[in-house]
Amino acid sequence: MNRLSLTPRARRVLTLVRRHGSLSRSTLIRDTGLSGTAIFRATEELEAAGLVRAGEAVAQGRGQPSATIHIAPDAAFSLGLSVMTDRADVLLLDLAGAVRARREISLPGMPRDGLLDAVVRFRDEQSLPDQIVGIGVAIAGFFTAPRTVNPAPELDDWALIDLEALVSRRLALPAMVENIAAATAIGEHLLGVGADFGSFCYVNVAAGFRAATVVDGQLLRGHHGNAGEIAGLFPFAGRTTPNLGDLRAMLAAHGTECDGIGDLVARFDPRWPGVEPWLDARQESFTWLFQTLRYAFDCEAIVLGGRLPRALARRIVDGVQWPVLTLPERRGVREPPAKLAVAALEPDLAAPLGAAALILHHQMFD
Repeated sequence: MNRLSLTPRARRVLTLVRRHGSLSRSTLIRDTGLSGTAIFRATEELEAAGLVRAGEAVAQGRGQPSATIHIAPDAAFSLGLSVMTDRADVLLLDLAGAVRARREISLPGMPRDGLLDAVVRFRDEQSLPDQIVGIGVAIAGFFTAPRTVNPAPELDDWALIDLEALVSRRLALPAMVENIAAATAIGEHLLGVGADFGSFCYVNVAAGFRAATVVDGQLLRGHHGNAGEIAGLFPFAGRTTPNLGDLRAMLAAHGTECDGIGDLVARFDPRWPGVEPWLDARQESFTWLFQTLRYAFDCEAIVLGGRLPRALARRIVDGVQWPVLTLPERRGVREPPAKLAVAALEPDLAAPLGAAALILHHQMFD
């Protein structure tokens, strides 16, 4: 799909203004390193496109008062659709990153036509025919060709077709398709803790297990679009993949029954029998994985999220011990480990929000 014709400096400025809601031109000059003239032209470009508005002038220091630039939340909206084996959601995201409306649209068997009909109804109810700039689709599966996903057996209706073309025709909107982890990583980059890091690996724990890496705001997709298919590493290392299906089985073995992963996420209690045994059994696998990602990518941070309950994610992150910190210093210095963080986006909001963020990120942001 085509990008909105904004200059790189305008996209950079819009990214900062969206992150803070409003910034003075003098602050933009300081934070971007661009000249006053470049910032003035960028903000004029954005104002002409209706994406920001110039507000009151604010005195900062000894110089002339500097106009404050505000994001225009209603200037653009995007739709996000996430399709997993047990849950489907659609939401509406505004330019400021606020969720204006959301709906779970799960149907037995996740039929493609039925879900897209639900998305059309949701879109039409918003009464925003001109401001919706596109739809992002996040689906649990791997790419076999551009825009073509091979999902789990439960999602047979979505398999091995050009999803971008199909969804675009059905919604009469530009469409983008990504796997769940990649879309959620972009959502975390724009609207979560990922905004604090220049580069990070996002670890998505759900019914499956996947990762995505963001560097300078861009996804590292790999040749086929499948960079981050890390679940396959665990069997090679003789380890059980620590996903939510694995956790559900451990809970059941200790007397706590959950009616599917959605029920586990909604009702999760860290005091449940089975939580501690699962942590004892899987903590070493998470530490091994984080160390592998750290050595492979040298990213600033590793963010643990997906549908993993955030209280449990915090326990995992707090329990990681970096082996590198036990090695002898070299010239008084050790090789630095990555930072660890828990995802900020809610477990059942992260995927559809990430899908919607794909469109805004591609068309407007840096």
